[in-house]
Amino acid sequence: MNWITIIYQIPREMHKNRMAVWRKLKSIAALNVLQSIWILPESEAAKSELKALEKQISENGGKSIYCVTVIEDEAQNQKIIDGFNSERKQDFKEFFDKCDDFGHEIKRETERENFTYAEVEENEHEIKKLHIWLNKIIRKDYFDCSFKSEAAERLKKSEDLLSRFSDEVYNRNDE
Repeated sequence: MNWITIIYQIPREMHKNRMAVWRKLKSIAALNVLQSIWILPESEAAKSELKALEKQISENGGKSIYCVTVIEDEAQNQKIIDGFNSERKQDFKEFFDKCDDFGHEIKRETERENFTYAEVEENEHEIKKLHIWLNKIIRKDYFDCSFKSEAAERLKKSEDLLSRFSDEVYNRNDE
């Protein structure tokens, strides 16, 4: 399998630049295989992202090497894929927690009988945030992590809770 790889070194005193590079690598879901060695599955998007990062590193006083790495051993490739999936599982678990929080919020507001339009708007906003977050995770899910379908189910459950809550608000305020 082919991987796009970036190997870099940024002087320790350039903490701000080191953090900017790290944040960028995390945002594109690159996998840190060893210290300052990050990879992505080969794609035009990965090439573009890592070439731009290579330029950024050198412009800010660091050193980097961009290359294509070919790993022929399937067991080694699977180890890397497992690493990517492990990171996505963490993302999905955080998403599940937020869906649970949403469910608790709807339950709390229902128990308090806080059936207001403002509460519906607030919770619609929360659902939109969940959609955005899930889409970001899915874009970074290069190897179809096993939690993807559960995430879609959890989001649907949250939407259903909001729908029932909204119906109650409209029923109580329609009088």
